[in-house]
Amino acid sequence: MAPHDPFPELVSQKQHGPGIHEEHSFEDTLRDLVRNSPYLGISLLMHLVVLAIFMSMKNPIPVEDEKNKIVATQEVIEEPIPPEPEEEPEIDEIDEIIEEPVISEDVVTEVSEIIDPNNVDAAFESTGANDVIGVGGGGGSFGGRGKGRSRGKAAGAPHQKTVDDALMWLKNHQNPDGYWSAEGFEEECGKQGDGICSGRGSVHHDIGVTGLALLAFLGADNTDKRGKYKTTVKAGLRYLLEVQDRSGSFATNDISTNTYDHFLATLAVVEAYALTGQHRYKKAAQDAMDFAYAMRNPAGAWRYSNPSDPDMITHPDDVSVTGWAVMAMTMGKDYDLEIDDVALEDSLLFIDEMTGADGRTGYYEPGGGSSRPLGREDDFPYEETEAMTAVGVLCRIFADPNMERTDIQNEQDIEKGVKLLLDLPIVWDEDVAPGKIDFYYWYYATYALYQWGGKDWRAWESGIPMVAKMQIGEGEPKGSWDPQVDVWGGEGGRVYSTAILALMMEVYYRYDSVLGSH
Repeated sequence: MAPHDPFPELVSQKQHGPGIHEEHSFEDTLRDLVRNSPYLGISLLMHLVVLAIFMSMKNPIPVEDEKNKIVATQEVIEEPIPPEPEEEPEIDEIDEIIEEPVISEDVVTEVSEIIDPNNVDAAFESTGANDVIGVGGGGGSFGGRGKGRSRGKAAGAPHQKTVDDALMWLKNHQNPDGYWSAEGFEEECGKQGDGICSGRGSVHHDIGVTGLALLAFLGADNTDKRGKYKTTVKAGLRYLLEVQDRSGSFATNDISTNTYDHFLATLAVVEAYALTGQHRYKKAAQDAMDFAYAMRNPAGAWRYSNPSDPDMITHPDDVSVTGWAVMAMTMGKDYDLEIDDVALEDSLLFIDEMTGADGRTGYYEPGGGSSRPLGREDDFPYEETEAMTAVGVLCRIFADPNMERTDIQNEQDIEKGVKLLLDLPIVWDEDVAPGKIDFYYWYYATYALYQWGGKDWRAWESGIPMVAKMQIGEGEPKGSWDPQVDVWGGEGGRVYSTAILALMMEVYYRYDSVLGSH
């Protein structure tokens, strides 16, 4: 039996003799295939069409060249981890504050003002006359925005535990509404230990000490978005934005010296904008500066918002509040804020006018001294402080870091001022020299001499550990400093003393040096 033919349809069925069959052409065979097996025919036709298309292509299909063949190795290269996406900007709305648990680590590692002898003004206005404390920022001292100078790093800087203990005390004594109360902070006692903290300040300066406390947190690179104390900062900044009125003023009372409180709050929102770039803080800072420009005195600088003191007629401006304005303007200028250059120049000219030939800057008289609270002149003699001189030195450095002003002998005035500061170093001795304890002066002189640098800075710096040592180390007041020993402690209270000395300890990284060493 013949083997079975798998394709019987391909064999011709018409015989023409033994062993002989008729020759067929390719066309006849193809025609028979299509007729007898239509599906196979269609398949062949489609293949022919595809083949024709490929043959008509302009470029031939490339053939892999063995010589140029890349052989994969066994090495595995890990793909880089993509950066975390930036956080969405927050919507400007008032939401409930939810306190986050405290992380047991040190403060974030990276990043990122007063007065005249016979005057009755105070660093924080009291029922007596005095001139409110002031703490300024630097001339665009942060990195990350605008043309500002970069800030240093906290990692490895001295006194980090001192700073963190101070910030923890401030956090634990913040009012639930977000502000700090100079007088009523004791209502928040009980979170660190038994008892009530002493050292109440004036009820009129909650805005001022709130701005000052926020500056201390911001100085250690805590914002509303990052850092160990971000919830605290968020609540404080939100409070300031809530109380700022349509004119841009942060003042919540009619006391004439609320100018000082306004500038402390202004500095806080300027620094918040510098560190975060958030529009809400830029707007608040710009509105606050615009309000300040509108309230300048005719002479071109600042003093009180509602002049009532008779000496305002002859002395309409003072170096204390004007110094804070200079700090706010020089920083704002580096961070896209609209700065009134005429106001800045007039302010510097006023400070120059108040500086005597020996380099001493007076409160409102050329070469005069700084003021003291009414009734405390004997305990804190005028000659034991150079607060106004320190303000003048720091303002000149931040406003003119390249010493380019040609209208005055800027560097010579700074050199004379530095010498005066070194003649009154930090001394904390309640028994031998109680009248020398002036936190406000120490803060400004510390920042001025850090900027000046060199051996003069090292000489001044040697007194800072003495201040750190006086921080309370246990109980409810742990992390704070007693305000009673300070000349202005009765006005700002324990919140003031703790915030301003924490800022003093942050000098190593809060603002980079803009001058180099001298």
